[in-house]
Amino acid sequence: MRKLSVCLFYGLCVFTIVFSLFWMALPKLPLSQTPAGSETDPTSPLSLAAQAVPQTDAARYCLRDSGGRVAVYTCRADGTPGTLIRVTGIYTNLLPENDALRIKRGLVVNSPRELDLLLEDLGE
Repeated sequence: MRKLSVCLFYGLCVFTIVFSLFWMALPKLPLSQTPAGSETDPTSPLSLAAQAVPQTDAARYCLRDSGGRVAVYTCRADGTPGTLIRVTGIYTNLLPENDALRIKRGLVVNSPRELDLLLEDLGE
């Protein structure tokens, strides 16, 4: 009986340590502050923000697939990619299907802050 209780104790300790490490490794998720009657989709908080009305004084960026990875370009007035800024370490084929399709079609982001949030959401 003593051996069983020691094994259970050690098992509980191992479970606690593994769960704690897993919990610390999870990315911090942004808290959604949408009103109860809002019609926005809470599963994709940046989809509408990234597609918002463009600001004329702010820099615009285009995210596209380049060699299987997400690349960030400056965005021209007509919405086409301009100068390549950088190629990220995010592989397009590892993204969820909807995100991968949006990136392959070209995704316009209207500010550096939105760009940082979107890249963080995608996994960089």
